[in-house]
Amino acid sequence: MMNKRKIIIDTDPGIDDAIAIMAAMKYSGFEILGITSVAGNKGIEFTTDNACKIVEYMDYDCKVYQGAYSNYVTVKAGLPANHQDGGDVHGKDGLGGANLIAAPHRLAALPAVDFILDSVRKYPGEVEIITIGPMTNIAFAIEHDRETMKKVKAIHSMGGGVFQGNMTPVAEFNYWFDPEAVDIVYSIGEEVPITMVGLDATHQCNVDINDLTFMNLAGGDLGELIHRMTSDYVDAYWRQNKMIGIVIHDLVAVIGAIYPEIYTRVVFSNLRVVTDGLAKGQCIVDLVDSWKLPKNAYVVMGVDVHCFKQKFIELCFGQDILTLYDKVI
Repeated sequence: MMNKRKIIIDTDPGIDDAIAIMAAMKYSGFEILGITSVAGNKGIEFTTDNACKIVEYMDYDCKVYQGAYSNYVTVKAGLPANHQDGGDVHGKDGLGGANLIAAPHRLAALPAVDFILDSVRKYPGEVEIITIGPMTNIAFAIEHDRETMKKVKAIHSMGGGVFQGNMTPVAEFNYWFDPEAVDIVYSIGEEVPITMVGLDATHQCNVDINDLTFMNLAGGDLGELIHRMTSDYVDAYWRQNKMIGIVIHDLVAVIGAIYPEIYTRVVFSNLRVVTDGLAKGQCIVDLVDSWKLPKNAYVVMGVDVHCFKQKFIELCFGQDILTLYDKVI
């Protein structure tokens, strides 16, 4: 029997988070130990509730562990949440109005940081963390017990960008929301492999209207749900970018964690993040090793988009649907 990879998904669902989590749960090679929620796309009540709804919909055997209610600085100071979330891009509920069934019984009493540390202590050198929201929970876990967090096997992070942003001209939302947390997490990048899947990679992966229509028509209940869930997303991309289609950012990081062969260019580099001022959240990535500083990040710069889509379709809908997809798309 195959030894399954032990996974924690740290998330702020979010439409793209939801689809990414569903894909991860479809992969038989993962044992998802738990889902940890964090504030970001929406406040912590929304993101925790949405995470529970996703686990319930997928009927997956794991719990949700509630995490940080705001960014690192705010939580550290004990201040109330006062932040700009992802707005209505993800719909009023954060899931595009998908109307999934509430599932409070999926929520565990243990806080997210305690769960992360307990899991790594139980499985040293085995736990991989896929972080598809702000990195606040991971930063607090490092602060609480740095030596334990050095025993994480790998971190796969959707966030950041080298040459572009989406929250500001230079900053991607997850890293902009909590740059101090990003700084803390990458401080263990020499001991723990951290793969940054930023906007330079995800923006290559446009899921167009043909893809979404195909899933709706051929993908059964899950395909219909994804189509329904992304309708607000499609509208937002058209209004903001005049783009027909969507980028399911977090899905790229999950598919890449499962099938790293979708990555066509990965640069092992030194990465630093700007924590305040006009360039808050900007990643400074030394792609050409000009600083000669220790390398703490594997930065994805190229993706085989067709391979990415094929892997996603096969994973979520099966080989027969992939064969049909290759014929008609």
